[in-house]
Amino acid sequence: MISVSSIDSQVHISDPVDGCNYDDWQQGRPKTIALDCEMVGGGSDGSLDLCARVCLVDEDENLTFHSYVQPQIPVTDYRYEVTGLTEEQLRDAMPLKEVRERILEILYNGESIGKVRLDGGKARLLVGHDIEHDLDCLRMNYPDHLLRDTAKYRPLMRTNLVSHSLKYLTRKYLGYDIQCGLHDPYEDCVSVMRIYKRMRAQDHQLEGAKVSALLDDGQNLLRNFEFSNKELEKMSPDELHEISRSNYRCWCLDSKRALRQKANAP
Repeated sequence: MISVSSIDSQVHISDPVDGCNYDDWQQGRPKTIALDCEMVGGGSDGSLDLCARVCLVDEDENLTFHSYVQPQIPVTDYRYEVTGLTEEQLRDAMPLKEVRERILEILYNGESIGKVRLDGGKARLLVGHDIEHDLDCLRMNYPDHLLRDTAKYRPLMRTNLVSHSLKYLTRKYLGYDIQCGLHDPYEDCVSVMRIYKRMRAQDHQLEGAKVSALLDDGQNLLRNFEFSNKELEKMSPDELHEISRSNYRCWCLDSKRALRQKANAP
């Protein structure tokens, strides 16, 4: 596996950010991006997470963006045993504001902010492990309906809904080990992307009308299957089982939506 640590330049940016036509790039590129950040410590005890390195990878495991990030407050713990980062690497790093702008430019994919917030449009899905924490450290917002988190996806969690580590999920679902020494953000991105694609590839057979309902309203899966208490009381266990639905949005619907969009395209 290629390591981002082997990249000579401090900043790596894929062609689309350098002025490629977004529509042309979209036709030949997948719609999902994986993100991972490496943190150093701030504050008197070094416990405050500060984003110091960020990596983005596309579905083909191509490095889309990589940069060291200039911490906004003094670093008190470089956590070298885990990050491998030093003061010298961060001294002339890219400012956080610029990093955030570059990432959003890639994710928005030329789409308007209003369209992104409404239904996504051409914007990319963002995959990560505990992605909200990375976004918080980047001081960045991205619509919930475009986030896919391997730490919060129900089928990947413990039965008590506690998250597994990415290291555990990679060993269990992909069959190899990561984070054996220094953490490599590219390696983590690839693992997250592979886990997401494996979950997305699951083929759950649903009736066409039900699939359509789920796709049209992914944020409220149960809306079209509501019954009154009196109706439920009259149903047998088999009937109740028949109308039961998962209380999470299955990632297999991402593939079904993409197929439907392709079929409806002019």
